[in-house]
Amino acid sequence: MARLSGWGRVMSRTGKFPGGFTLIEVMIALAVFAIVAAALSRNASLGIQQTVRVEEQTLAWMVATNALNEILIPSRELGRYFGTNREGYEVSAANREWQVEVRFVTTEDPDLKRVEVAVTLSEDPDRVLAAITGFLGKY
Repeated sequence: MARLSGWGRVMSRTGKFPGGFTLIEVMIALAVFAIVAAALSRNASLGIQQTVRVEEQTLAWMVATNALNEILIPSRELGRYFGTNREGYEVSAANREWQVEVRFVTTEDPDLKRVEVAVTLSEDPDRVLAAITGFLGKY
């Protein structure tokens, strides 16, 4: 006859505990594991998406600052910017194609223009990743 041990487990006739887990114990353990694995995989996915977004924004910021610096560096063609309101062109950087849009906005001072640079990925031109503003003097 089987008897109960101090922990509530049933001993066999030989006085030893039977080995292994019951089916319900295994099913509960698998359910807990599945819930934890689903939560971890979702967090990992969100982390990867956020990393890609930050990388895109950082690269776009670099493209925008380069575009603005190319305009602000004094050159002999400086007068051409005072007749233009908008320019758009593509730049290849970091194995990606970027769309750069430059707007020249008049200010109260006729010898000063505000320069607004916006950068998007060429494949998604509606989502501005970086925008920067500077000022350009005529003299």
